[in-house]
Amino acid sequence: MTKPMSPFRLASEFRQNGYCLIPDAIAPETLENLWRACDAMVADPRRAEKRQGRHKIDVGDKRLFLSHRHEEFPAVEAFLMAGPVAELARTLMGPHPYLFNEQFVFKAAGAGSSFAWHQDSGYVGFDHPPYLTLWCALDDATLDNGCIHVLPRDLAKDTDVNPHVWDEAGKELVGYDGDQVGVAVPCAAGSIIAFSSVTLHRSGSNRTERPRRAYVCQYSAAPILRPETGAPLNYAKPLPIPASP
Repeated sequence: MTKPMSPFRLASEFRQNGYCLIPDAIAPETLENLWRACDAMVADPRRAEKRQGRHKIDVGDKRLFLSHRHEEFPAVEAFLMAGPVAELARTLMGPHPYLFNEQFVFKAAGAGSSFAWHQDSGYVGFDHPPYLTLWCALDDATLDNGCIHVLPRDLAKDTDVNPHVWDEAGKELVGYDGDQVGVAVPCAAGSIIAFSSVTLHRSGSNRTERPRRAYVCQYSAAPILRPETGAPLNYAKPLPIPASP
């Protein structure tokens, strides 16, 4: 078991680089619950009917984004709202974070499509404060099966959102097409990569014989509301205040 990073060091690394890696963050029994939920959604014959989200970024069965179904799975909801993930959200977003979004990401064996350089904030569509993405590895994430790559940035100096252009062939928004290759972040199952919604990142294709699964949960310091209606864009669920020791 890797010795946990102190909250101060974790927050400092996150601010300086725009991301940080937390190994061994998810307990084995919790990881198993997330596997079960992801596999159930992939196998669900009503999957297309239940699909949610404004951007159609699935690529057939090669790359699936399975969103907004945590309330159907009590163990997944518990994972989102309490425990280590909630503590990470408080450490990096402040004492009273809100659940903003969540989705499983499934890349099929031997054919799982890559995902282009983008900032998560590029998918929001209006001005908003940066929020937190926690990319949870449900399988070992490697260079061969599509691990995350990031372009580090100092969040104290740069929180700009690049223009993003829709690529119909890739079914994705592209926020960067320059020469930088970024930093690969391979990690073991149970690890979490935390990055800002303004940190450019991408993932490679899955060239292995096994699927690559991840769970993405996102938290904001305050509700992210649609400017035209004042309604939450996705969720605005406050995390429970932890009990005093």
